[in-house]
Amino acid sequence: MRTPDERPVWKLALRPHAGRFALAFALGGLAVLASLGLLALSGWFITAAAVAGAGAATAAVFDIFRPGAVIRLCAIVRTAGRYGERLLSHDAVLGLLADLRLVCYRALARLAPEPLARWSEGELLQRAIADVESLDEAPLRAWLPLGWMLLVLALVLVLIGYVSPALMLAAAPWLVAAAIGVPLASSLLAARAMRELAARAGQRREALIDLMRGLTTLCLYGAFEARRDAWRALDQAVIGRRLRHRVLEACAQALIVLLVGLGGWQLLRSGDRLVAGGTVAAPWLVMAVLASLATLEAFAPVAGALLAQARSRAAQRRLGDLADARPALRFEGAVPTPARAGALQLRGVARRHPGRADGIVPFDLDLPAGTRLVVEGRSGAGKSTLLKLLARVVDPDAGRIVLDGVPLPDYREDALRASVALLPQRPHLFAMSVADNLGLGDPRIDRAHMRAALEAVALGDWLDGLPHGFDTRLGEYGTGLSGGEARRVALASVLLRGTPLVLLDEPFEGLDAETEAAVVAGVDRWVGAGTLIVVSHRPVRFGRPAARLRIEAGRVSPLRLDRT
Repeated sequence: MRTPDERPVWKLALRPHAGRFALAFALGGLAVLASLGLLALSGWFITAAAVAGAGAATAAVFDIFRPGAVIRLCAIVRTAGRYGERLLSHDAVLGLLADLRLVCYRALARLAPEPLARWSEGELLQRAIADVESLDEAPLRAWLPLGWMLLVLALVLVLIGYVSPALMLAAAPWLVAAAIGVPLASSLLAARAMRELAARAGQRREALIDLMRGLTTLCLYGAFEARRDAWRALDQAVIGRRLRHRVLEACAQALIVLLVGLGGWQLLRSGDRLVAGGTVAAPWLVMAVLASLATLEAFAPVAGALLAQARSRAAQRRLGDLADARPALRFEGAVPTPARAGALQLRGVARRHPGRADGIVPFDLDLPAGTRLVVEGRSGAGKSTLLKLLARVVDPDAGRIVLDGVPLPDYREDALRASVALLPQRPHLFAMSVADNLGLGDPRIDRAHMRAALEAVALGDWLDGLPHGFDTRLGEYGTGLSGGEARRVALASVLLRGTPLVLLDEPFEGLDAETEAAVVAGVDRWVGAGTLIVVSHRPVRFGRPAARLRIEAGRVSPLRLDRT
């Protein structure tokens, strides 16, 4: 099993931005060192000037110009370096965020339709939004501050050691504890809590989506308050964990400030004796003390840096699991040409439902091109499973399915999708215009063709009554439309695909008898010489002979011809 850092979901997105992050680190390092030099040199300069001013001879030869110029240079470098670092690092982070989302969406698309359909919307949103954002903060809030901290720690210890090895030995334990010990301890304490927080946040998001989507039903049943209180309890659990995380970060920062202060105090105690003994000059002692105190600018963010890294690692594990997931289908076929006629042959096809003992038992079926087939049976008998098998949403456990003489797995994915159009039992409409929903399969479809498809499903008058026609925006999941209207808009989108094999799962649900007859006739005319397979609980009559197939408890009965 790969470690989280080795997973491609992170490495692929980070690689194009590595150069900008490296330059941002260099500029930020210059800014931090300039800040350190500004305080340390200023202390040395003021003390040295005071000592020199105590004697007339030394005051006359004391050079104030070069130290002053270096101090001003440090101030300029600090400002310019910090500005450049912020500009580059934030630009790189925004680019990384966009690339991470693309990598995440590609991974999700690769898992469609299975096993993606088994994951809840809340879980998917948590991975695609919150986990990506947690992963995105690692370079900005973790890696860069950690690098600057190590740079400053090493330089300050070298500087103090140059002044006096004894002073370095006095300051090193305090500075190392502040820079490394406290952040590492807080990170270890928070690691498990970060994993729990990510899981709880996903559950909260999922519960909120369910609560809002079922709001009307919950109110009608008088169950809204109970579900709302349950969600509030979950929300408070997430808030409580985040509060503990923030308190831990604040305590770690306070402890870092205390340890750096104690380090400076220890330097003063040890240095006082060295200055009195003439071993160390007073200006150099002041420089060492102020340099140790100046480390706070680099040390303070490290408490949050390792906690951000803990959040990032938790997100890496979750997104790594997403990248490691294997799709139920693998498209390895080489046939690039879509089917043209829609003739089907099924030999020994069987499929069991995952985790259940029931399913479709082995059966054979031959459907010439242009066939009209109505699949009947009770709920749960396997009718929708049959359509999924024909559209290769799932693969059979046994047997094979041949379309126009080519087994389905031998088609390339784009060729297969151009050969088969499926209207699922619960079609989805997007929160965009009517034209955009109809043109999902092919955005180049003209509006005259779209109108013809809508008229084929008896929605011509409905279109004329819309305030903005094709540009009228539909609500998410078809909000604002009746169930029959939403289903027929999705049906028109399927017809516009123009495939030789059309599979419809309960397309006439919710329609009155007159409208149903008009839609059946319109769909029949539109499909023309193609093959049309309809799953329905009710009798469906076409204007031509149709075959009927019944499925009972997974057993497929022989075809019978309906000539009415």
